Amino acid sequence: MSHPLAPSPSEAPPAERLPVYACLKTHVRAAQIFASLPRGRVLEMAAGSGAFAQRLASLGFAVEACDLYPEQFRVPEVPVKYADLSDRLPYDDASFDLLSCLEGIEHLEDQFAFIRECWRILRPGGRFLISTPNILGLASRWRYFWTGFFPLATRPMNEHRKAPIHDHIHLITYYELRYILRTTGFVVEAVTTDRIRKYGLLHGWAYPMVQLATRRALSREPDPEQRKSNREIASHLLSPQLLFGRTLMVLALKPG
Repeated sequence: MSHPLAPSPSEAPPAERLPVYACLKTHVRAAQIFASLPRGRVLEMAAGSGAFAQRLASLGFAVEACDLYPEQFRVPEVPVKYADLSDRLPYDDASFDLLSCLEGIEHLEDQFAFIRECWRILRPGGRFLISTPNILGLASRWRYFWTGFFPLATRPMNEHRKAPIHDHIHLITYYELRYILRTTGFVVEAVTTDRIRKYGLLHGWAYPMVQLATRRALSREPDPEQRKSNREIASHLLSPQLLFGRTLMVLALKPG
């Protein structure tokens, strides 16, 4: 059955006017990242209306898409399948050269299972771009300090009903996302953001204290190998992209 709000194919607008369910600047930055990568077969997950899938197709990628509501997808030249990202994905092992999931992982109950599925369907040597709200920005930390809640999850979830799929039920930090990626086998190649928040810059006064506290916390790791990793983690945590950026964007490699 079609979603009641989904237009019929004859009513679908031109691709450049497709609704964007993530921030438009996230799509623009993600397209810049993909433009630098070798062309190949790419899967756009949590594809929504198909706005980013259309961007990828225009860059010369062989694009496929999946979504929980594929009837809302409005780019007829891109194949789309139904997929629940909390379940097994409907693709064979090592099917894709590239994966994209923009603003999707924070809506999932089991983020570990999702990342393992991405590993399964990605070919060795392939790359995975994932974005999620950056809750480690100084502005987000300041809000959490005063209220106990992050932006986009500003009060307790209603425990008397199951949260709808669009709720941010599982906001995730960079180091938590990195842990899932690394223990699955991925290598983190790049960490960036879509834009610097002006409001975040107002909290720049806290940087010296944050830097000192972060480095001291990470230096207490007893395992020598993890201490080496912590130096890279610190460089990311203390970067302008994570201290002041709106969106966390991580590019991961499946070695091969």
